[in-house]
Amino acid sequence: MANARRLGFRPIKVSNGGTVTYDKVRVLTNNTLAIGYRDAIKYVATGDVVAAAAGADELILQGGVAMGAIYTDATNVRRESKALPAATLYTSTGAEPENASFVYVVQDCVGVEFEQNVANSAIALTDLNLNYPVVLTTINTTTLLSRHELNATGRAVTATIPWRVTGFVRRADNDISLVDCNVICKLNAGQREPALSIALGT
Repeated sequence: MANARRLGFRPIKVSNGGTVTYDKVRVLTNNTLAIGYRDAIKYVATGDVVAAAAGADELILQGGVAMGAIYTDATNVRRESKALPAATLYTSTGAEPENASFVYVVQDCVGVEFEQNVANSAIALTDLNLNYPVVLTTINTTTLLSRHELNATGRAVTATIPWRVTGFVRRADNDISLVDCNVICKLNAGQREPALSIALGT
């Protein structure tokens, strides 16, 4: 039976034990792209957090994974949601104004294991411990869920490719011999990690 596609980066555990925790990170007003639930995000030079987008972002360092948002809607009502809509507006000053938009981002992303779908190809044992680019499709506007997934095309040992696949998800509903199998992955090249830090963005 074909695998069901389960998209977005789903945190499953902290590698060395403990609980997955989250940072609340500000998003500047009038964000270009929506940030979906379980989307890969990146930090840019303005201090902003944005959704990693199709194109160059598929192969560069990424900042982490978004797991919800809080923002002020067009009627001036404060909302908590799975996702931050595009073009969310607010007017304020200061580093963290109360009416700003925020997303919740997984803390210490390189220490967290995620479950993710792999597109385009079945996975063999020789494909483990390789680094994978990401298919960065924009969010499902109905469910607000991420449509990001790992891309078997382009996997390699290249250090700057963002995600490393470390194992299979062994579960009755996941056939590891078929396309769209789910795997365990970790952030390989992160913007806020010691080895390849570019915390000021690109």
